[in-house]
Amino acid sequence: MKKNTVIVLSIVLIALFLGLVRYGMQHAWGIPADYEYERVVLKAPFIDKDIDFRGATSLDEWEGIDSKEIKLFYQLMVLPWPKDSVPSVTVKAFHNKKDIYFYLSYKDDTLDEIHGGNTFSDANAIMFPLGEDVPNSTLMMGFMGSSNIWQWKANQDREFWSGKGPGARVYADYYYPFEENETLTVMGLEHVSAVNDIIATGIATLTRKNVSLVEGRGFWIDGTWHVMFRRSLTASDPEVDAAFTPGETYSIAFAVWDGASGDRGGRKSISDFVSLEAGT
Repeated sequence: MKKNTVIVLSIVLIALFLGLVRYGMQHAWGIPADYEYERVVLKAPFIDKDIDFRGATSLDEWEGIDSKEIKLFYQLMVLPWPKDSVPSVTVKAFHNKKDIYFYLSYKDDTLDEIHGGNTFSDANAIMFPLGEDVPNSTLMMGFMGSSNIWQWKANQDREFWSGKGPGARVYADYYYPFEENETLTVMGLEHVSAVNDIIATGIATLTRKNVSLVEGRGFWIDGTWHVMFRRSLTASDPEVDAAFTPGETYSIAFAVWDGASGDRGGRKSISDFVSLEAGT
């Protein structure tokens, strides 16, 4: 074999090797998702009824209310990226001029309601940007400014509504392996609701409020989560609470954590902004 041929072949093999190394480093946490999105409009009409989350709550209360299927993508702004994503979530909403209600449903073959050593709870959340300066698009909850986030967690629901213990003596994954600060400060705190009422002002700034005014309850039925949220239309503190006025339109976003896939903290499936139209 000629010397020039050996040199060329060596260069090709080295370039191929370096290319594989680069690809492996870029995709060690998953492959970034292609992103195409058209904003969905979710209507929250006025309906003169209440839903009692206590006692024998029936999902029949949501029959007849228009729904929207909202596409989800796995979070792709920071590592680690999820290995899999929940493809979509079906959402309904309404208000009775006193409270606003949301209903989220999505497929999940595995019930995960324990958060412990190497086990993670299913969860979902709704984000409401605060203030008037809302970006046209964002793929990070709380990334582009202050936001109020309502996060429901299956393990908290289990403890709050069923009175069952956490199922594990220790909580795991308080820290990402490459971060010094706790990424989800609501973990391990005393549960006053099945929903964490959170304020975020940027990346890794999630802070649970001392008092949660958001109610929530979830039901896992035949491989599908059905989760309800309720809160007063009026903000108790406009600086940190989302507020809703009939006749107005708001930007909101959704997130889902699949415990069986190892989702926790920033590892989640998320939507881009959805336009919420509160009916009169």
